[in-house]
Amino acid sequence: MKSVLDFLEGHGSSNELLILGQCPSSNTKPLKNGTYNRLMNWCDFVGISVFAFHNVIPNKINSYDINDVDEDALYEAVQGKTIIIALGGFVERVCKKYKIDCYKIDHPSPRNRNLNDPHYEQQMLKNLKKYLDEHRAN
Repeated sequence: MKSVLDFLEGHGSSNELLILGQCPSSNTKPLKNGTYNRLMNWCDFVGISVFAFHNVIPNKINSYDINDVDEDALYEAVQGKTIIIALGGFVERVCKKYKIDCYKIDHPSPRNRNLNDPHYEQQMLKNLKKYLDEHRAN
């Protein structure tokens, strides 16, 4: 099963910043207008060049069941991270359940109807950039 970071040749992982996704996609490579490319565009926009990544459900494709969360892997992934970005409401609920402090942004899926409004997306990214600027180590 591929991780998002498998698509990033030469990607360096961050000890500071973690992006939490939901679960692996059934896609074996990124689609031109898909979730992965939108996430990379968002990272570029807000100045994220390196990050760690973890799916809260790392071993099941397309799962929406909170009982499938791998608690041990999740706690290991967040260990020592100072900034945790949750992609979507499901991941935010997982973080709340396991008492993990995070900053929630919308999931970058092309199916996310909030992102049909370019003003909404731009405001979300501006808010994320402000959060990052306030919380990054100096």
